[in-house]
Amino acid sequence: MILVSGGFGWQGIKAAENLKDLDLSSYDKIITNGITGFCIACFQLKKEKILHQSIKSLKPYLNTIDKDYIFFGNIKNCLKLSSNLGKYEYQLEEDAELNIPLEIELINLKTEEITAKKISTIQESFFYSTLLPGIMPPFQGWYNTASFSRTPCYSLLKYEGEEIEIYDSPYNYHKSSTIQRLYKSIQVMRSRYFYELVMDEIKTKNKVHFKG
Repeated sequence: MILVSGGFGWQGIKAAENLKDLDLSSYDKIITNGITGFCIACFQLKKEKILHQSIKSLKPYLNTIDKDYIFFGNIKNCLKLSSNLGKYEYQLEEDAELNIPLEIELINLKTEEITAKKISTIQESFFYSTLLPGIMPPFQGWYNTASFSRTPCYSLLKYEGEEIEIYDSPYNYHKSSTIQRLYKSIQVMRSRYFYELVMDEIKTKNKVHFKG
């Protein structure tokens, strides 16, 4: 059985919180995007202190991505996000082997290849979970897919005859007439359209259950 969950910005953290009491031992794969994978890893290893410290360091970046400003502030923030990929340099103080089959969905911006990378340590989960616009630049062309789809889906196209549980992240966004919210609304609509398109194909080949 395959578990799928994710989310962009703060939504990725909320998605993981909804799963923290779930027994993950019955899953053959856990495919995530956004910061969800790192959060799940911390919950499973009882590393809440590391998680809280990391989220505290990420807060300014997440707020830059998600926060709504007053009119001209939104325009400036839009320009900032368009020209700055991010320079997040926080390092975890410790590492640990993961006891779950965690994978993080990535896209190569040069080749458009999409893959689910197997993650074996908590530091790996942190690194690939934060490869997001506004936080970190791409790594050797690779980026986390959370800015393309709120929940991983593209890497699921290769599966056939699998049982898949999908914990969806909501597509709702704050109502606003500012240019930033307009841009984000378009981004959300595009993301939802491609997600539903891909999911229709996945459902024809697998037994898919939507949760949450």
